[in-house]
Amino acid sequence: MICVPIDENGNLEEFSKAKKLIIIDKNGKVLQEIENPAIKSKMKRPAVARACIELNADEVIAPHGSLCLPSYRILKSKKVKIMISNKGIRLEEAKLRPVSMGEIMYSSLIAISERI
Repeated sequence: MICVPIDENGNLEEFSKAKKLIIIDKNGKVLQEIENPAIKSKMKRPAVARACIELNADEVIAPHGSLCLPSYRILKSKKVKIMISNKGIRLEEAKLRPVSMGEIMYSSLIAISERI
């Protein structure tokens, strides 16, 4: 199962800004949809990572800017596969790529700037 953060229009959105999290199967069928717990959390990105694990996701699509170091560690500790995409596009249009340390550093800086 794949955990995907989306906006109100169904486009991919950063962990901290998404309205919903959806769980889809490998064929793209939506199995579950919940309100994004980051909306009410101080630690936004880690809240999404924990929610994806609680929803039994074995893969997460993290739009660019989503994956700070704490959320990366949470997902990796449970051996969740992490793929990065662009944000603001439909899932069907996403060109997924493996996570990199550059992505984690960038996302961590964005997370810090959101809390300032």
